[in-house]
Amino acid sequence: MGFKLNPYDPCVANSQIKGKLCTVAWYVDNNKISHVDDTLVTDVIEKIEAKFGKMTVTRGKHHLFLGMDITFTDDATVTLLMKKYLKEAIANSGMDASRVAATPAKRDLFAIIDKSEHLEKKK
Repeated sequence: MGFKLNPYDPCVANSQIKGKLCTVAWYVDNNKISHVDDTLVTDVIEKIEAKFGKMTVTRGKHHLFLGMDITFTDDATVTLLMKKYLKEAIANSGMDASRVAATPAKRDLFAIIDKSEHLEKKK
């Protein structure tokens, strides 16, 4: 179909179709296809389904993809949120994330450990 793998991410492929960029991103069984022409997206989906089988397709301005809550707005911007995914990840980790901190640094960041090996003067 003329797609070339993105040199920065091997799970993203791009192709110039009808003078506009068409992007396909995938991870295991999750896919995201974008192009300004909806009919072209349909064509790409049909070609992928012919090779790999039927997919569940969502269209519109709101999508969930790999834990990202993606919303395309009318002013041509995109909002990416991962709040729900992060809450699930924290809950599944069993970690206590109920505390609030002014900094991500550990409490002993500036503690001096007398038994530590001293650096050479030059360092």
